[in-house]
Amino acid sequence: MISKKHLLFSCYLFSVSLWGQELSFTVLDSLTKESIPFATITTNFKQNSITNEEGVFRLSKEGGFTNQDSLFISCIGFKSYAKGVSQMLDSLIYLPQKSIELNDVILSQNNLSAGEIIKKVRQNIEEKYDLSLTKKLFFMRESSYENWDQLDMTVKKTSIKEFNQSFWDSLFLTIPKKDSWHTESFGELSGNWSLEKQKLKLIRAVDLADTINEKGYEQIENKITGILDRTVKDKSYFKFKSGLFSTKVDRDELIEKALDSIPLDSVGLAKKTQKEEKLKESFLKRRQGKLGNTFEGLIKKNKLDFNVLNKANLYTFEVMNFTYMDNVPVYQIQFSPKSSKGKFKGTLFIDADSYTLIQMNYVNTKPLKDFSLLGFSLQVYRQNIFLKFGKFDGEKYQLQYIEKELNYRIGVNRPIKLLEKNKYVSGRRKQNELKAELDLKIDQANRFTLIIFESKPLSQKEFEDTETQKGFKQDKLNAYDPNYWRDYTIIEPNEMIRSFKVGSE
Repeated sequence: MISKKHLLFSCYLFSVSLWGQELSFTVLDSLTKESIPFATITTNFKQNSITNEEGVFRLSKEGGFTNQDSLFISCIGFKSYAKGVSQMLDSLIYLPQKSIELNDVILSQNNLSAGEIIKKVRQNIEEKYDLSLTKKLFFMRESSYENWDQLDMTVKKTSIKEFNQSFWDSLFLTIPKKDSWHTESFGELSGNWSLEKQKLKLIRAVDLADTINEKGYEQIENKITGILDRTVKDKSYFKFKSGLFSTKVDRDELIEKALDSIPLDSVGLAKKTQKEEKLKESFLKRRQGKLGNTFEGLIKKNKLDFNVLNKANLYTFEVMNFTYMDNVPVYQIQFSPKSSKGKFKGTLFIDADSYTLIQMNYVNTKPLKDFSLLGFSLQVYRQNIFLKFGKFDGEKYQLQYIEKELNYRIGVNRPIKLLEKNKYVSGRRKQNELKAELDLKIDQANRFTLIIFESKPLSQKEFEDTETQKGFKQDKLNAYDPNYWRDYTIIEPNEMIRSFKVGSE
């Protein structure tokens, strides 16, 4: 059920936005009064959206709303809602449930079992989904959370007096035990469902991160490289060893970042400019790679690429309900592992006319990865995915919304050794040595959200003529600003992001 705090927040946004170009609403179940997540919002002024997990959505319109503006809300299992914007005097929208009990009359139409329906879902993918080139207007949010459960290093031996036990203890105390950061991007993506055929044009993007923590990490890095710069001889190299594992790093490579942070002349300034351009290019490429991998991970070679469909023999399927989304009849099918080889459980929503997967949510039932070897450990203990396909202006379905969350733990409990060697000095090559026991445990979560607002057909020539963006410089904020995306339609942030500010962790 929606909380009093969230209700007051929604009412406040609504009352304020009436005087501007934005409106914020919360969609609720009329029976239970609980929020309805992931309901589809369409308008007659081309500002489409979707409710977040708290049932909240926001609309904006340049020039303000008029009496001709209207919106339409649809969600599987609920009656549709249509109303003129000017007639909506409350920020709360209640949807009545719309469900039909599954019975022999409905089943007798095709007399198909859940397994037979799943087989039909896997067929004729190119006839059900638009796999051609399109230009998509999107909003993407990437969030990361980390929590250090263990962060210790015990020094066994050191010939660099600054690298004593007190130094490392104080250094690790400055590392934040909890941290989070978020990146939001708005732009146009041209391409199909493959990783290679994508062209990204970012319009606006922002990093929401604790800049104090960022500077803290930089200070730690500069402190270590500064000590190495003062104590390490020219032309030295380092060997990092941990048991059987070993790697070699040149002195200049190790301390380059510290030296680069002090641009003393025109050469240094030029180097700094070059570095900034690389950061812009890297930011754009990471976003494009994330989007391309998302699409390619859904459909490959004209086949839906989901474990539950590709390995359907590992799962038990059961038709739980027969309902509607708008006027489209929908099967609700629940699945769970049949044996220990099955990894997931969840729910599929199938267009009963075309046997098309239109909505899906699932979570793993056991760790996806769990190993520990030679002091290294990794456990991927949770994966939760929700996705939704919709029709835009065409007859076929396209990706409309996807939300993925991955939780994992990483551990390192090993001896480490840092050796400075130099073959250009007389005597022995070994100049300095640090031996220690490292014990690290970190719990991390990555969350990815993508919403497609509109999708338009794109010819091969139009795709080829689309300019390739070389890079993009994102804005940076150290606290959530509700005005940053004013005049843009996005997926509303949840309470955790709204409350983000420096020191909130």
